[in-house]
Amino acid sequence: MKKHISARVVILIALAGVCMLAASGSIIAAQNASQKVTLALLGDISLARGVQPNTDAFSALAVQLSSADLALANLESPLDPQWTPSEQNPSTPAYNLCAPAERAELLKGWGLDLLSLANNHAFDCSPDGLTQTVAALGSQNLIGIRSPSIDGAMSSPYYRNVNGLSLAFLAFDDVTQPIDIEAAAAEVQTAKNQGALVVVSVHWGAEYQAGASPRQKEVAQALAKAGAVLIWGHHPHVLQPSEWLQTDNGSTLVFYSLGNALFDQYGLADTSRSALIFVTLDAQGVNEVQVVPYEIDAINSCVVPADLSTEQKILQRLNLP
Repeated sequence: MKKHISARVVILIALAGVCMLAASGSIIAAQNASQKVTLALLGDISLARGVQPNTDAFSALAVQLSSADLALANLESPLDPQWTPSEQNPSTPAYNLCAPAERAELLKGWGLDLLSLANNHAFDCSPDGLTQTVAALGSQNLIGIRSPSIDGAMSSPYYRNVNGLSLAFLAFDDVTQPIDIEAAAAEVQTAKNQGALVVVSVHWGAEYQAGASPRQKEVAQALAKAGAVLIWGHHPHVLQPSEWLQTDNGSTLVFYSLGNALFDQYGLADTSRSALIFVTLDAQGVNEVQVVPYEIDAINSCVVPADLSTEQKILQRLNLP
């Protein structure tokens, strides 16, 4: 049986003219035991095209992000030391999300720690784009989680020991080409056999779809059965309902899509509705979940508090069990 999860909503209050947080009381519950880890999860971040980010872009979430042990997001824009925004001229493909390498400093300043790079934009800069992105992130002591060897790339799971718990992070891209589900499950099983709590990032699904596809559910079931305790998805650019999966290995919490974290999409209201998710893990798996609804101000390239009506829409869409 899954543990009881309390989904506590933290209300963000907008201060006139500034993307700021008004906090009342403790936002993130203090850890009562040393062997707990709090992860902060975000969806897709773009630092390219119409996004003009600055150091204050995530100021409305700064307190929460800094309170997590590790903060994760999916980086949709690879980073190139030779790229400048002026290069994005009419001849540049509309879906090219290459960004200047120096913007890695912004990611660090916003409080992020791990960035998933397993997505369909990984090579927008060049064939060497993934390597360049990893180097740019590394210059800021940030970790890029790349696809394992089954995707023809170069990394194994990223292991991290936090507060006495061993964590393994894997990232898969099921958009550029379908992953080998059996091989992906084997990667998860291997990490689990090392004694780690396995957290999996998956780029999957169809854009702008409000619910998970059969393919997403098939992949999630296989990874859960292999031993993942938490699956964190992205690519649809909108929020999708979450789900608990029960297997012989226990309970797995799946966020099929956390939508956009920061993006320059204007066409649908759903693309600007988002949430920062806090997941606390203990030795058995997911222990607690907390949700911080927010919106993206695409015109000003920053995140802002959600009003009460939008907040309810976000919580209803996530449908946190």
